Formats: sequence, C-alpha cells, structure tokens
Amino acid sequence: MSDIRDLVLTADRQLFTDHDLSSLDRHFSADYVEHSPLVENGKDGLRHLVSGAGEGLRHDVVRVLVDEAAGLVALHGSYPGLDPEELYVGFDIYRVADGKIVEHWDGLVTETAPNASGHTQLDGPTEVDASADTEQNRAFVTKAWATFLQGQNYDAAGQFTRADGHFTQHSADIPDGVANMVDFLKRLKQDGSPLTYDTLHRTVADGNFVLTFSEGSIAGERQFFCELWRIKDGRWVELWDAIGQVPQDDQLAHPHGAFCSTQD
Repeated sequence: MSDIRDLVLTADRQLFTDHDLSSLDRHFSADYVEHSPLVENGKDGLRHLVSGAGEGLRHDVVRVLVDEAAGLVALHGSYPGLDPEELYVGFDIYRVADGKIVEHWDGLVTETAPNASGHTQLDGPTEVDASADTEQNRAFVTKAWATFLQGQNYDAAGQFTRADGHFTQHSADIPDGVANMVDFLKRLKQDGSPLTYDTLHRTVADGNFVLTFSEGSIAGERQFFCELWRIKDGRWVELWDAIGQVPQDDQLAHPHGAFCSTQD
C-alpha cells in the first residue's frame, strides 16, 4: 500500500468514523489549509465539525485514487450523519507533503434517487486497474475535458467515447449512452443555461480513473465540477460527478479560496 494512501485512509477513518480528534495532531500539518465551504480553515475547523456532528457521523469510502506524482489522494463516498436531514455524497481531495496532510478540497452534494438507467451516485466499479497507463489517461482526459466540456464541442464526443455509443452514466439527470449525454448538454446550451467550464484546477489520476476538479458556471451561477472518469482502451466509458454552487462568500470565509493552492 502506498504511504500516502495509508496516511489519508487512516486519518480519514480515525477522524470521521472513530471521531478520534487526536488524529488531527498525528496526521495533519500545523499549517493545514481547508478549502471546503462546510468547514473553517485550519485543524480547528475539522475539530469543530466532528465535535458538532455527533455520534452518527461516519465516512463510507467507496473509491480511492492515489496520485503519487502530485501527492494527492482522492476519496469518493458518502457522509452519513454529517447532516441530520440529508446524506452528503461526493469527493474529497487531500494533498500530502512530508508525511502530513497539508491541504483539503471537497465537492459534496446531497443524495439523489437512481437515474433513469438505475445507477446511483456511488455504484459501479471500484478497483483501480494498476496495469493502465496513468499519465496517458490523465493526458487523454485533460484533452477531452478541454475540447468537449470547456470548448462545448459536443459533436466531438466520438473522439473520446466508444464507437458503439456505450457509456455508463451516474449523473442523476442523464441515462446511459453517449447520445443521451450529448443531447442533455446541447439542450442546456440551447436553453441558455450551458455548463460553462472556466478552469481545470487539478486532476487526480490513478490507473484507469481520472478525477477532474474544475470551476465554471451554470446559468451565470458559479459552480464546482468534480467529475470522475473511467477510461478503457483510450476512451471514456463511465462517469460519476458532483456538481454544486460555490458560496458567494467563499473567498471571505476561506482566504485561500475553494480551488486555489500553491499548485494552481
């Protein structure tokens, strides 16, 4: 097991499931930076979050991506007990340096019903294919993101997806199939509410999975986009996402911003 994978999974379990606040001193740096709009900056923010959530809080991790090259670990899962009325689902990204967690971003949304194809926000393959070329897949997804999403060139979908149109979709609003994804995006654009992607802030790549964490807008409202792509034979074959509005006071609450880091 990778050292940074073990560090993040241990810290995450001890803090959010075991509620062991001493984990903050063992595993998080003194100058830890928190970008989540749900948490105050620094270790005290996490301390207050866990203390205030109560005994029902836990983090059920479904997928783990380890990007050794960037020192990043991404977790995909759910947070029962974080909110008394809603189940939060989505992504956490941790940056590790010198054996400590130094920075964290997240993209969490509330649970939705299965989509028209019966897929939930979390089901599907979970194991990373270690034989896949991580950097090749990162480069492929970065190019596809720039062309298809940022460039809104939806007719280019065939360059990045299977010829038979098969595509497994976990977004609540879109059924399986490349054509359904393209039609959905085109309708939004025609209705004047396109998904506008401004900046790709970071990728977390591990084998056949690549997570893109980007910023943009929908109908003029600033949004974060967390999108996890599964790649097979050099093509997009599956997508999980978490898309949500960035609070207007984000820059005031978090002086580093929701997206910024020394790596941006």
